Amino acid sequence: MGWPSHDFTYLLLSEENASAELERLSTPRISFDGVHSASLQPHPEKHSQDRLIAEQWDLGERGSWRFRAVFDGHAAGDETVDYVFSTLPHKVRLALTALSDINVEAVSSLLRETTFAVDYSIKQGVLELFPSSDYIEQLSNEEIQEIVNDRSTSQGTNNMKITRAMRGTTVLIVLISPDGGMWTASLGDCQAVLGQKRTLTWTTTILSTNHNAAEPSEVARLKLEHPGEKSVVENNRVLGLIAVTRAIGDYQFKLPSIYTKRVFALTVPGMNRPGHHAQMIQDCNLTPPYVSGMPDVNYVKLDGTKACLILCSDGLLDLYGGQDWQEKHVDIAELCKMWVELVGERIDYRSSIPSQSSEPSENLALFLLSQGLRGPTKTFTGNNWTDEEALNRKSSLLTLEFKDKWMDDTTVLVEVL
Repeated sequence: MGWPSHDFTYLLLSEENASAELERLSTPRISFDGVHSASLQPHPEKHSQDRLIAEQWDLGERGSWRFRAVFDGHAAGDETVDYVFSTLPHKVRLALTALSDINVEAVSSLLRETTFAVDYSIKQGVLELFPSSDYIEQLSNEEIQEIVNDRSTSQGTNNMKITRAMRGTTVLIVLISPDGGMWTASLGDCQAVLGQKRTLTWTTTILSTNHNAAEPSEVARLKLEHPGEKSVVENNRVLGLIAVTRAIGDYQFKLPSIYTKRVFALTVPGMNRPGHHAQMIQDCNLTPPYVSGMPDVNYVKLDGTKACLILCSDGLLDLYGGQDWQEKHVDIAELCKMWVELVGERIDYRSSIPSQSSEPSENLALFLLSQGLRGPTKTFTGNNWTDEEALNRKSSLLTLEFKDKWMDDTTVLVEVL
């Protein structure tokens, strides 16, 4: 395996051994309330920045609510995704408990406002230390470093505030009420998909909104907000650097460029970006913000038909789309339809097994992940993958010997509703 003039080493596994290795690496689980999950980062020395949560909330007279979420951290650090993982679900639950009237718009507003508030709290942490551009200009580099690198002199509270602002995470939340109301809040490029079987076939509804710089509606929004700025979207990236157009954190793209030049650049451990990236931000960041912290919220009502819910980080798109989905070589809607059909087929099969069968339950998230590792059903030239090619690809993704990550963190949640 390799790129032109580059050969990489991996272990060719049997189908049985490949399945065993995937199960070992992805820690698949089926929870007591029927949530199937799996999360994979195969590099032996790297860890996943994806976070997954599935909770059942007993809200007394308001009944039992289901909260499902995937957070996909980025910018080579866990500080922001861990902060969101530990705070946002709790804040949503508190706000839902305090809501005076449960209706579609009230819950939609709650999800928008609570998610935005968590992002805003990160901004406030920065502004508490550096309230304005003028204030920063009055400080020397040594004075800034003394403020932001306080781990050696205190508990590192300031350092954490700044580091959270430099890192980022996407947000995908699905909230389900006792009567089947389903709200989906999206920031970034994770996907939520509803499959329903009303007749003989499964239908697909994409619940999430794709906030990516290859998405025409997001590109149009950014160009409208930043008229005349040619670099606002370049090479399917905001300012030529970041793929997502909405996220929590990523304040290099939300605050004036002096924060990148004088604060973030002097903070240890730094932005985890090449030096020329920092210069690009300084040169192109003219009218921030360029990345939004405001989610889109969609609502549907379950009608009691057989249904399944699929949530995933964008790594699953990479696997099924052959790495080129951001360049629009594949259709996200087609991929989501494929996932629903694959999962629906397995659900139908399970339904046909006698109830007394001893056949163990199949983890549907692990199944989707396994199919993705085998590759798209067709190559970009239109040829079908052979079983040998599919196993070869799966083996290489699981066992490649390479110093850096060779595949994106990939997290999948599947629930039969």
